[in-house]
Amino acid sequence: MKERFSIKVISSSCGVLPHTLRVWEQRYNMFNPERSEGGQRLYSIDDLNKAKLLSRLIDQGHSISNLATYSNSELEKMTGLLQQDSEQKEDYDHQVSTKRLLKYLSDYKIDAVAEELQHLRLSVGVKDFVFKIALPTMREIGLLVAKGKYSVTQEHIISTIIRDQLSQIYLPNLGDKHNEIALATPDGNLHELSIILADILCRANRVSTRCLGAAHPANCLAEAMNALKCPTLVLGAVSSDKWDYETQIIPYLESMDKILKVKINIIIGGGKELDFPKFKNIKKISAIQSFEEFDEYLSKVNFTF
Repeated sequence: MKERFSIKVISSSCGVLPHTLRVWEQRYNMFNPERSEGGQRLYSIDDLNKAKLLSRLIDQGHSISNLATYSNSELEKMTGLLQQDSEQKEDYDHQVSTKRLLKYLSDYKIDAVAEELQHLRLSVGVKDFVFKIALPTMREIGLLVAKGKYSVTQEHIISTIIRDQLSQIYLPNLGDKHNEIALATPDGNLHELSIILADILCRANRVSTRCLGAAHPANCLAEAMNALKCPTLVLGAVSSDKWDYETQIIPYLESMDKILKVKINIIIGGGKELDFPKFKNIKKISAIQSFEEFDEYLSKVNFTF
C-alpha cells in the first residue's frame, strides 16, 4: 500500500496552515490528493516533499503564484541554488571578518581583535568558528609573517587571543569513556593550540577526551597513559625550532614504548607517514596532516580498533 498523509501531517511537516494548503490546491492546482471514505484528503509522499519545498522557497521571498507551474525536481533545483547562494554569502562574510581582524592587528588594536573574535565565537557554531575563522586567520597571519608584512609579535598576539577564545568553548565530554582519547605534545613542542583545537573537534564529534597539555617527556607521558588507560593518544607533533618531527618522533615513540604497560594507538597530528619500526605496546600509528582531515577521521572512525 502506498503511504498516505493527512492534511494535519502535511501542515505540521512544512509549517503551513491547513487552510493555506487547501487554497494552494484549489486556486493553483498544487496538489491532487485522494480522498478517504469519509472524504478526508490523503496526500502522497510527493505531495509532502512538494509542500516542504514550497514552504522553504516562499520563506525566501518567492510567491506561490510564480511557483505553481514548477515540478518537484525544478523546485529542488531552486532550493539547491538558494543553499549555494547562502553558503557563498556566509563564506564571504567570514572572509570579511578575517580581513577586519588582520586590519585591527596591523594597527595593534588588541582590544578590537579580542572583541571581534569573541563576537564571532558567540555568533557561529563551534566548527564554523574553528574552520572558517580561527584556522583561516592563523594560516593567513602565518603567510603574512613569512612575507615580512606582519611581525612575529603580532602573530603571537592573535594566536594568544584565539587560544583564549577557544578555551571558552565548553562542550560536554559525552563520548564512551572506554574509547577516551588523550591529547598531548612531546617534550620540546610547546605549542598547546593544536591540541586545544583537537580537543574541541573530538568533543564536537562526541568523542570523550583527556587533554594533558604540552611538552611531555616520553617516559612521563607513557606513565600517564598507563594510569589513564586511554586506548588512543593524539600527539601534536608539528616541527618547530625545538622539535624536528622526522628526526625525533621515532626515538620519542621508542622511549614511550619501553615504559608503556598498556596497548595504545597513536594519532600524530601534523605529522607524515614514516618508516616506523614495530613496537611492543604501540599497536597502530596514524599520521594526519590537517584539522580538516582529523575532523573527517573522527566522524568516521569507530574508536574500538
